[in-house]
Amino acid sequence: MIVDLVSVETSDGVTLDGSFRRPEEGTRSNLPIDCMIMHHGIGGSFYDAHFHEVMAENFLARGVAVLRVNNRGHDLAYNAPPHGRLGGAFESVDDCRKDWKTWIDFAESQGCERIGLWGHSLGAVKTIYFMAMENDARVKRVIASSPPRFSGSDYLARPDGGIFGAEVEYVRKLADAGDMEALFTITVPTPTLMTAGTFLDKYGPEERYDILRHLPDVSGPILITIGGLEGNRPEFADRFGFGGLAGKISEFAENSGNVSFNLIDGGDHFYTGLTDELWSVAEAWLAKT
Repeated sequence: MIVDLVSVETSDGVTLDGSFRRPEEGTRSNLPIDCMIMHHGIGGSFYDAHFHEVMAENFLARGVAVLRVNNRGHDLAYNAPPHGRLGGAFESVDDCRKDWKTWIDFAESQGCERIGLWGHSLGAVKTIYFMAMENDARVKRVIASSPPRFSGSDYLARPDGGIFGAEVEYVRKLADAGDMEALFTITVPTPTLMTAGTFLDKYGPEERYDILRHLPDVSGPILITIGGLEGNRPEFADRFGFGGLAGKISEFAENSGNVSFNLIDGGDHFYTGLTDELWSVAEAWLAKT
C-alpha cells in the first residue's frame, strides 16, 4: 500500500496534514467522483481508523482517489503558531470553510475534477455548513454521516435539558467575567473539554450550525446517514445531538430534490460492525445520482 503523506497551508496560515492515495493505474472510476475527501469528527485525525479506512479501500478498488485529511479541529489541543492553541477544545466551526476549501484546492491540483466530500460527526456538520455557505461547484457529491444537531433550544426543551442548562449558566458566568479562553469539562451534548468561547460558538443562542437550518441551502446531491442506535440509548454520549433528528431529516429529504437519507439499522455513531451496510448505501446512492 502506497500512501502519500501531504501537507497544506490554509489562507490564514494553518498547516494541515493528510494522506493521499490514488487507485491502481488503469483503474477507472465508474462513480460520479474521481476523488473523495474524508473529514474526521471532533478531536479526531486523518489517521483514525473508524469506518473511513474501510470506505477508503472500497473507493480505491472502484477507481476513486482518497484524501483523508485533518482540519484545524484535529486532536483535542495543539500549538499552532502564530495562531496559538487550536484543536477540538479551541476551534471555531466557521473556520472550517478555510480548511475545506484548501483541501479541495489540493485535490484539484492533483488533477481531480469531480470531487466528493464525506464528513463524519462534527466533520459532517462542517461539511453541510461549508456547502451551504460556499456551494463550491467543484464538489459533485456529499455524504454526511451522523451529523449531530447543534441546537441549544432543542437541548433545553428535552426532559433532561437541565443538564445542558447548567452548563450554559456556567459558561455565561465565564463570559461575564471575560474569561472566554477558560477550559472546562462538558458532559452534554458530548463529553469533552473546551473553552467557553468554543462552547458558545457551537451551542450558543444563535445556533449558527444547526444543520436543519443549512440543509435547504445545499444545492448539490447530498446523502445523510444516521445510525439506528443514535439517540435511542442513554449510554450513547451524543444523544443530545440526535434526539428526534432522524425523523426530521427523513421528512426533509422526502420533500427535497437533492437530499437523501438512510437510517443504518443497529448502527452506533461509528457504524461498528456495519461498515458493509454503510458502504452498500453509499455506493448505491452514488451510482443512482
